[in-house]
Amino acid sequence: MSDKTESSSVESSGQGASSIDVETPSPDQGGETEIDGNREEISSEFALTELIERPEVALEDVSGDVPTCSGRGKNTAAVRGYNTERLVSAVFDKCLIFDACRGDPWYDTFAKGSHDIAFRIESKSCVHRYPSGPYGRFRIWKQHHDEFVSTARSWHFETQFLYFFCVYTIEDGGEREVGKLVVPAERVDEVPDSWTARDHSTMGESYARDISWHQLLKRLGVPETIFEEQPIIDLTDGVPTED
Repeated sequence: MSDKTESSSVESSGQGASSIDVETPSPDQGGETEIDGNREEISSEFALTELIERPEVALEDVSGDVPTCSGRGKNTAAVRGYNTERLVSAVFDKCLIFDACRGDPWYDTFAKGSHDIAFRIESKSCVHRYPSGPYGRFRIWKQHHDEFVSTARSWHFETQFLYFFCVYTIEDGGEREVGKLVVPAERVDEVPDSWTARDHSTMGESYARDISWHQLLKRLGVPETIFEEQPIIDLTDGVPTED
């Protein structure tokens, strides 16, 4: 995300995590499955699209032989936030070239995909559980989110505006991925139900929503078991087709 230093402080201190989500088991959603090469069988509702090139790459793999990125996180994010941007690069296309953001703080990375599709991607990461017990939370800044969504709705070119969410645990001092999800920005706009005023290092007092990954999945209709078992949850419509 564009201001991952803010998210990092929430993660370490547990701010905004005073209420603990009560887990309500969701029944696994049925549907047909797809098998594509080395890809896992996935419920048709969450089946991978052609936008996802390497779903098997995980957060703990990004320090190895995978593409790097030059997104905003390289200069402003905490290490874990930047690793999430590198993960985006590896997952979306093994040949994808990521360009640094210039002047737009409401998303992290611009990319040009292999299907002549451009991407504007905002990446978010959080820990699975805080040391005190509650579920980890993503922080969404209202000002940036509103700009992201309004631009997505008014854009007239072949561009995808996406959120990329990643949940991880800390093992032996390093991150280990729990699950990851990609979803259109407009669908995320249906998730926040309230905003809270918070102090921002550059925007001053701004409104934000801290939402646990557990609550995010519930509101997007994604069963937790599928999120943790599959390499990635893809809620996009894939490559646009001409009518």
